[in-house]
This record gives sequence, C-alpha cells and structure tokens, in this order.
Amino acid sequence: MPRYCFSKDKSGYFLKDCLGNQRPLRIYFSAPNLRRRAAQTGKSELLLKAIGAQNNLRVLDCTAGLGVDAYLMAAYGCHVTMLEQSPVLGLMLREALTRALLDPDASVIAERMRLQETNAVDFLNSYCRQTEDDGTELAHSFDVIYIDPMFPPRSKSAEVKGGMQILQKFIGKTDNVKLLLEKAVATGIKRVVIKRPLRGGDIDGFAPSYQQKAKASRFDVYLQ
Repeated sequence: MPRYCFSKDKSGYFLKDCLGNQRPLRIYFSAPNLRRRAAQTGKSELLLKAIGAQNNLRVLDCTAGLGVDAYLMAAYGCHVTMLEQSPVLGLMLREALTRALLDPDASVIAERMRLQETNAVDFLNSYCRQTEDDGTELAHSFDVIYIDPMFPPRSKSAEVKGGMQILQKFIGKTDNVKLLLEKAVATGIKRVVIKRPLRGGDIDGFAPSYQQKAKASRFDVYLQ
C-alpha cells in the first residue's frame, strides 16, 4: 500500500499519510481560524512589517505552500502571485481559491490572489531574461519577492506537528534556498524577504538590510 493518499471528498482534495494517525491535510481559506486571523491582520503582524504591506502592493510569493501567508498578505490589500511547483499542492491551492471565490466573506481576499504552478527558480530566470532582452519589466511586475522555505532545520522541540508533518514528509525539505535568494536578488526588485529560523539559518554571502524577529523565526529583509 502506498504511504500517501491524495483523494477528494465532498469537502475537497486532501493528502493523507496512510501510515500515520494525523488528520488529512487540506487547504481551506474559509476555515474559521484563518478567517479570524485575517480579520485581525494589521501591521503588527511581522510578515506585513517585513514586506512593507500596503494596499495594492504587488507581491511574488515564491513558495506558496498552503497559501496561508499569501492569504494574510491579500487580506491586508496586497495583490499576491503564488508560485508552487508541487502538482499536488498546486491542485489543492487552485481548488481552495475556487471555493474561496464563492464565499462572500473570503472572495474579496481571494480576488487579490493568483496562482502559477511552476518552479520559482525557473520563473525568476525567465523574469531576468526578459528584462535583459528588451529592457522592460514583465507585463506583471512586482514590488516585493517573498520566500518561505517551509521546513528549515529545527530542533526536536520545535518539530512541525499535525498535518504539516504529512507535508514535510511528502514534499521534503527545501535544498535550494541560497539559489532561490540569489535569483530573487538578481531580478532587481527593490525588496526581497525570506523567512528563516530565529537562530542560525544564515545564508553565506548574503547579509540582510535588517531583520524582523519573532519568538521562533525571523524575516530577513534585503533592500536594493
């Protein structure tokens, strides 16, 4: 029997670890806890401070994952383009967006989110090539690039729990963080933000302009 089951029921797509006892992993933008967090979202949220959030800010989220950060940024008024290379997560995100657009309470936020199912490094390479070829920006340009490698090294006491364990085992750890940051900086976009563990996680050759720190993580901000 395969370890992971990707299926669909009346509530939508889900990913389940058939050998574990965690709840299936779902993406649901109308979930009550996410709705409450979005309603309370303000610039006190470190993510929003790090990206310099404001209405109509154009954000490229290179590592969409479960779409939570993108949803919070969009709830504040940002226009967010999510990149996701996993076909499974891409399908789950697309369905979650479709469902959110049908929800009167979530639709205004979901309308500010779009998804491209692609590898972020390839996307950024394409951005740089087009800019070099014709001296202009892409038709859809960005003010901020945001990167959240979902599973950086953690201590045992800080291991991920619940459905995120399924995702960590299924997706694996991001091993191209430095390359992704290099490509993001090479675009010339004026602000690049990357989420890192509070301690460690420094990237050789890159010193942030400043940091926003929380209890267990930080946001490294590069201004150019």
